[in-house]
Amino acid sequence: MKLKALLLILASASLVWVGWLIHVPAAMQKDEVPEKYRDTVAKGLEYLLKQQHKDGHWEGDDGKHPVAMTGLVGLALLMESPYRPYDGRRPKRILKHSEQLGKAVDWLLANSRADRDGLIFSEHASERSRYMQGHGLATLFLAGMLRDERDEDRHKKIHKALTRAVEYLAKAQSTQGGWYHTSKAEGHDFSAILPTVIQIQALQAAEHVGVAIPSDIAGLAREYLEKAVGKTPAEIKERRQADVAAALVCSVSPGSKGLEGRASQGSISFAGGPWLKRCQEEIPVGQNMKFGQDELAHYYYAQAVYVLAERWDHYRSPMFDHLRASQAKDGSWPAAGGLGVGPVYATALWCTVLQLDMRSHPAQHWHQEFEVTWRRPRCRIALPAA
Repeated sequence: MKLKALLLILASASLVWVGWLIHVPAAMQKDEVPEKYRDTVAKGLEYLLKQQHKDGHWEGDDGKHPVAMTGLVGLALLMESPYRPYDGRRPKRILKHSEQLGKAVDWLLANSRADRDGLIFSEHASERSRYMQGHGLATLFLAGMLRDERDEDRHKKIHKALTRAVEYLAKAQSTQGGWYHTSKAEGHDFSAILPTVIQIQALQAAEHVGVAIPSDIAGLAREYLEKAVGKTPAEIKERRQADVAAALVCSVSPGSKGLEGRASQGSISFAGGPWLKRCQEEIPVGQNMKFGQDELAHYYYAQAVYVLAERWDHYRSPMFDHLRASQAKDGSWPAAGGLGVGPVYATALWCTVLQLDMRSHPAQHWHQEFEVTWRRPRCRIALPAA
């Protein structure tokens, strides 16, 4: 009887182990874009590289939003290089396009304004009334670059700029808990969903590389998002889709310390469940997606779906096939709106989405989880059927 019981225990344990292995997503074992989409990504990134200006920055049509575009494009290029498994030291990558990325970093550092408490700002007319988006995207990108900077002096300069950028974010946060296109520090005490999510991701990325984050920022921002998402006017459908998808990212994305996503414990709490359902119902996927309209919603929705894991394959196949079929010969995709008008904006967003399997987005900290175990499973929840 004892032998029979022991065999039953061993058999049960084996089933659990096999089941766990089956449920670990393929992306956990290989940090790479599926082979059929690699040419699409390569063409998109090559297009972006050709659009870089000699001083290192990118911009939208008519020179618009250079700080925001430099952050967005820099992120897309940075994500091409996956993190290595943890080897007992700070993880390092050999960055592709390191020269171009370095020029982008230098340009952003030159636009870190001491006279405005560390705001990253270009003085371009398009950013005078919308500078917080650019500041957040630049902070996100610089945080991603800091981890892999090998030159000690340059590392210190980036860290100093990041620290000042985070300090500015603390001053810029509104009394409602979110952030706006402009800053409370400069007299504008308002909040909007998309600027808030951009700043949350920037803060997550900065915290992951050791920059101190004020402890009360995350809670105030989360409370604001819970209240604000339902207030987006129903008639502004495109804005509502992007707002809800962006808020969803903050409810599920893995974080650390005070900025963790609540889904990291295995379930979506507070408003995340309803937000997910609304995204599934309202955001068109595959051939139903419209260029020049749905980019921003997908930029955030894809990040959330990737973290949730179960629905990633269902999302990736139709979306990536559509992107591959719709890419222009020069590697770009069209866009008619968003932070910057034009194909640089759209191509940077889509290249970021296409590379989520690389697990190298600075606001996510899969690389930190590798310090514990290389095969730690991603967040999982029960989702509605497709």
